[in-house]
Amino acid sequence: MPTQAKVATVAELTERLNRAQMLLVADYRGLTVAELSELRKKVREKGGEVIIAKNTLTRLAAREAGKTDIEEFLGGPTALAFSYDDIPGVAKAIDDFFKASKKDIKIKGGLVGTSKITGADVERVAKMPTRDDSLAKILGGINAPASRIVGGLKGVMRNIAYILGAHAQKGAEG
Repeated sequence: MPTQAKVATVAELTERLNRAQMLLVADYRGLTVAELSELRKKVREKGGEVIIAKNTLTRLAAREAGKTDIEEFLGGPTALAFSYDDIPGVAKAIDDFFKASKKDIKIKGGLVGTSKITGADVERVAKMPTRDDSLAKILGGINAPASRIVGGLKGVMRNIAYILGAHAQKGAEG
């Protein structure tokens, strides 16, 4: 018979799974509490979160959320990393942290949207442009033609001003 706490945990996990655009499952064996706190901080800065959850409760939540593809990754000590907005940013934060820690920590796999990914895929996701980079490129692309139009209009106005000035000067002389 499940306890109220377990039922609440499954409900929270289900809500996170439904809200997440990306979920990564990692074996966190070998990380100290301080290192795990640092990882959580770095992921939180990118709009994600890292939690430790029991595999059986995560399995139940995955079934409720219709994300059973992650069940194969749930074994041993498991950390779950959720990305709600910036998929590449969270993946990069995790990938960079694991590389810098120099410990044999591995990402087992996860989901991006509804697509299953492996630990090896995470590095490719981390190399994608972040949400902020993508927005900057889009705004730059939108802004560039407008800047050219404004520059062109300024040039036309300047030419008109020169012509009117020359015409006024000619009229004053004649």
